[in-house]
Amino acid sequence: MSKSVDVVIVGFGPAGEMVASLLGQRGHSIVVFDKFPEPYGLPRMSTLDGEVARLLQHASNPREALAESLPQRTVELWGADGKQKGFFDWNYKRGGHWSHLSLHQPNIEAAMERRIAQNPNVDVRWGRCVTGVRAEGDGYIVTTQVAGADGQDTELVGDVETVNARYVIGMDGANGYVRDAVGIDVEVLHHHDDRWILTDYDVVKPLPNDLEHRIYFDLDLDQPYFFAPNGAGRVRTDVRMLPTDDADTEAAEERGLDFLEKKVGIPRDHVRQTRRKIYSFRSQVATAMRRGNVFIGGDSAHAMTPYMGQGACCAMRDAGNLSWKLDLVLRGLVDESVLDSYESERLSHSRFFVEGSLAAYKMVNPATPEEAAGRDGYLESTGGNVTPPIPPLRDGILHRDADGEYGAEAGTVAPQGTVLVDGQEVLLDDVVGYGFQLVSTHALDEALGADRLHRLDDLGVKRIRIGGEHGFVDADNTYAEYFAGYGATTLLSRPDVYVFGIADGVEESVRLVDSLLAQLPQPAAVAATV
Repeated sequence: MSKSVDVVIVGFGPAGEMVASLLGQRGHSIVVFDKFPEPYGLPRMSTLDGEVARLLQHASNPREALAESLPQRTVELWGADGKQKGFFDWNYKRGGHWSHLSLHQPNIEAAMERRIAQNPNVDVRWGRCVTGVRAEGDGYIVTTQVAGADGQDTELVGDVETVNARYVIGMDGANGYVRDAVGIDVEVLHHHDDRWILTDYDVVKPLPNDLEHRIYFDLDLDQPYFFAPNGAGRVRTDVRMLPTDDADTEAAEERGLDFLEKKVGIPRDHVRQTRRKIYSFRSQVATAMRRGNVFIGGDSAHAMTPYMGQGACCAMRDAGNLSWKLDLVLRGLVDESVLDSYESERLSHSRFFVEGSLAAYKMVNPATPEEAAGRDGYLESTGGNVTPPIPPLRDGILHRDADGEYGAEAGTVAPQGTVLVDGQEVLLDDVVGYGFQLVSTHALDEALGADRLHRLDDLGVKRIRIGGEHGFVDADNTYAEYFAGYGATTLLSRPDVYVFGIADGVEESVRLVDSLLAQLPQPAAVAATV
């Protein structure tokens, strides 16, 4: 007999793990399938942003997940003439963490896997390949078989097994079986025919020129490359192969060590090579992120070049967004129509990063010496300050004013400050936990009244007072500076750490809460009995 669960997740990389952790901790029944026989154990991503680091406070033990991470405060840009043209300035915080961190990806995955393992309602099945997703009744039948060696789906073995699920989530990579199975198309923005070779190293002796902490692009016309730490004690190069390079020859360990020594200036006896892989980029966006109650995310929905360091971050944003909405629906607290906002919020937002990383790719890879010279001149004139600001979320569950305009700060990443607890400075989320946050310098309970408070409690909204006799001490002035900067006294944020809206004063704060409740309607059957 088939097992019946709330959710089937296909793909157990960082995005699939985040959904499994956030939903699993809320008690929902989940089965996860991954075609590989065990965790990969080596890094793919090397950059994490502060927004996603904040999500990891809830999906894992953040001290384990962010162990060996390092702040990335600047990215040097060296032109085709060998001279520095400028740098990206990343020396600021986002969501309570440094805006960008270099990291060791297996730490993040292992930390989420340990959190997931604490929840017996989550069943993770390694080495099983999904071979069918079929709608039946109010849900789906997901069919699997044992995958072949190294997760190959062309060598399936063993008996067919099925699981019945109310919802299916495909976080299964750029090839996207789930996406294809439900008929979601892909728009290819650019066909990449160049090859790159990614090489990771463990540092065994101190590196010269502070290279354990520096990040830079060498924008050489013929063979540009990227160099960066990959968390403490590790470094990485990503090098464009020459058109005439033989893949087997370049894959040899000696070739990587030779490049590192001659181009980067690191003696080969200072490192140990752990991975060397030839690959090509993708720049593509799915035309949808939902079919019925099947959702996709991550590279399946939006694959991009690595030049903005946002591929895995976008995937985990998808996970954070979908998880809180699906949780409320599964608990019968909101109408299923709330799930419509997943695609409307995430698809356009992710497209910004696909297009932005493609633009960065074109900057790194000019076609002619004249284009390279023009690029270098532009970088030099701007100091490298060419990265566009990340846009806010739109077209979803966000506060709007009486004219239908988005409120100030709606759809941006919410601030997270440190507060005093028993004399210690602690990040706010580590104290109050996961969920909506209604943060205010006012005591709002009396003005909100019993009915609103009851609904807010059902939705898991944390009511947080800053200052006053019974409020938290704003230890690093994060909230004081934020409120002063926007002329506000109240901040309402969502579980995926985005601002729903801000307000000034008690009456406006009550209207802000009403705006949220109106956008989170109860299921029709429940509303009819109230």
